[in-house]
Amino acid sequence: MPGSKFTSLSQLRTSLLRSQSRLDEALGLIVPLLESGQHPGFTVTLPAANWDGRAQTIQHASLLASGDYWYYVCADADCLAACGETGVKADNITTDGQITFHCEITPEEDLTIHILRLEVESQNEQP
Repeated sequence: MPGSKFTSLSQLRTSLLRSQSRLDEALGLIVPLLESGQHPGFTVTLPAANWDGRAQTIQHASLLASGDYWYYVCADADCLAACGETGVKADNITTDGQITFHCEITPEEDLTIHILRLEVESQNEQP
């Protein structure tokens, strides 16, 4: 947790166990969705020349600003280190057809990003 300080190994262990529990819960929800095969994935490129004020917006028709979808964004293996070193991160999708990426340091190379869209059921739906 950002800003948290652990004063003992016991506190650290407890925090790690909670994180593991949350990860296990998330995987329990995600794995069946992945196995169902109902998820479009696509790739976008973040051209090095398109960074403006450490941000750039990418257009793609598969991006839908809806709570019915979760998006997983991951750098291609060939540029994973560059994305990590420059702090490239994606914003939430708030406008259909576009996603904005931000960086802490402007990348000097084009970056290939994979995006996986999963359809999810709303937690607030009543049977």
